[in-house]
Amino acid sequence: VEHSNGKWSKGHTRLAAAMMSLGRYGEAADAYSTVLNELDPNNEVAKRGLEDCRKKEQQLREEKERELRNMQEVLDQQKKAEKEAQEEKETKTKNDNSDEGEEDDLLDDFFSEVEKATEKPKPTKSTADNDSGEEPTNRIKTQMNDLGTSQSQIDRLLQVNYEWKNLNPFYVLDIPHTIDDDSIISARYRALSLLVHPDKCLDDPVRAKTAFEQVRKAMNQMNDVDKRKHVRALIDEGMKQGKRDWKEECSKSSNVHPDNKEGLAQAQSKATMKIFAEIEQKRREIERRKRKFEQRERAQEDDEKKKETDERRFHNEWREGERVDKRVGNWRDFQVDGKKKRTS
Repeated sequence: VEHSNGKWSKGHTRLAAAMMSLGRYGEAADAYSTVLNELDPNNEVAKRGLEDCRKKEQQLREEKERELRNMQEVLDQQKKAEKEAQEEKETKTKNDNSDEGEEDDLLDDFFSEVEKATEKPKPTKSTADNDSGEEPTNRIKTQMNDLGTSQSQIDRLLQVNYEWKNLNPFYVLDIPHTIDDDSIISARYRALSLLVHPDKCLDDPVRAKTAFEQVRKAMNQMNDVDKRKHVRALIDEGMKQGKRDWKEECSKSSNVHPDNKEGLAQAQSKATMKIFAEIEQKRREIERRKRKFEQRERAQEDDEKKKETDERRFHNEWREGERVDKRVGNWRDFQVDGKKKRTS
């Protein structure tokens, strides 16, 4: 048996095997290399062990590269989703700050506006001064008359599958998507908010609160110019797709008349809702994959911590009771006994 500086090749191979069982292939390879370079260049166990370590390390690298490639697309999508979420959060924060106290004062403002509306208007200098349109209070009253009753609006906003239909803010506010006048949009939002406000709908406050939140959420989107532009583009695409679907349906059935405007409107509404739903499904899928990725990362961190704990326990147990010295001593005693037998 060859040795160098009191280190035995068998002890190194055992240490290397222990490191491999713990998944520490780099340290195992170092131990096997020590045997081959310093103790026993022809040690077959060390040669096989070193080769196994290199294979394991290569496999780990390949698995890591595959994992990184598979996750790259997810990370890119997550980055985009996080950016959109951050923009939405900033917009929401801005709107929340500007609307602070709005719910508490909403009814007071409404009654104040109604009172002002009943006052006799002051004479104007010229008719041209009113060319800009109705007064804000009158515009809100007009919008409320157009919207109907509180119950009808609550039912509309909370109908079956409302979570998907209400992804379109123009649908929530019940206005054409071609409208881009902030004053009209604001008046519509205010009128609809007054109709479905929980303090005004005492017979159905729970559903009214849900409907009111749907309206606020839609207005948060409308307040963002870029999002409003994006939503309008999606609706335009839905209108075009609905028109194509309607033509295709008319060509397949003789019972469907192409001039049926109601049928065309339904097809366009369906196509538009489908576009918004697909985008929302993709967003949810990205969120799901993000959560799964975070869970996998946490699991890997837990595994690493467990490995470190097992390694410390292994080394502590290895040194407890002078086990290393006993093994080396037993081996030396065996060598001494063998020499005595050979000399006798």
